[in-house]
Amino acid sequence: MAVAAFQHLECIENVNWSNGEIWAHSIPFRPALDLVSAALYILGVILILFRYLRQRNWLDLFLILSIPFLMLPSILSLAFPGENPALNRTAGAYVPVFIIVALALDGLIEGIRGVLKRNSGKYLAWTVAVLLLVISISQNFDLVFNQYNQQYRLNSWNSSEMGQVIEQFGLIYGSTDNAWVIGYPYWVDGRLVGIWAGIPNREFGIWPENLSETQMKPGAKLFIYNLADSNAARILKNLYPQGSVIHYSSKIPNHDFIIFFEPSQ
Repeated sequence: MAVAAFQHLECIENVNWSNGEIWAHSIPFRPALDLVSAALYILGVILILFRYLRQRNWLDLFLILSIPFLMLPSILSLAFPGENPALNRTAGAYVPVFIIVALALDGLIEGIRGVLKRNSGKYLAWTVAVLLLVISISQNFDLVFNQYNQQYRLNSWNSSEMGQVIEQFGLIYGSTDNAWVIGYPYWVDGRLVGIWAGIPNREFGIWPENLSETQMKPGAKLFIYNLADSNAARILKNLYPQGSVIHYSSKIPNHDFIIFFEPSQ
């Protein structure tokens, strides 16, 4: 129970403190919300709690409690503590969180209009709203299209480039049956390479110990393997002495790979 309570607190804090370490769907160790939304979220929670204490409307309490409830898919992931919090598992909580953000923004606008009363209050309220919206859009644009995009490209393997190589091989030789991606620890997924090559129903991966089986297939052959995989390089050279080695320079730093081409016998 103590572990579950700790994970619960950890999952709650991902909104305004840290969204965890998973780079595939978020920027690690930063708040899930942008600066404006995070501030409005805190303000909204305070306002709703005060409103509940005054009016005792169960809907206010339900809105607050629905957030940890919808985070349970991440909270209960005790077997993988490194994946907690996880924004993909807490996606259901997005709805009440942004409802609270919207309620806070509405309360802020109405508060400014109520204090000043005149047209100047209305203009000031909408000016503040537009300014907050512009700041929020600007920060979210940078987070998604600059920071996250760069982070994802650097951390994910370039299966699209490998798929293009295999697709080109298929166009030249009429088939991709003789193309493989040699497996290597923590490297590219051969299924993703197949999707990028336009053949989503094939697993292009093959392990080094199974490379000898490719000798039974006639025709030209194409192998893609990791730059550091000296074992695959040695096996291929022994199996296909006439094969040629091509160093593929990726557009992304540290994502180069090796193409081994065996012409048809």
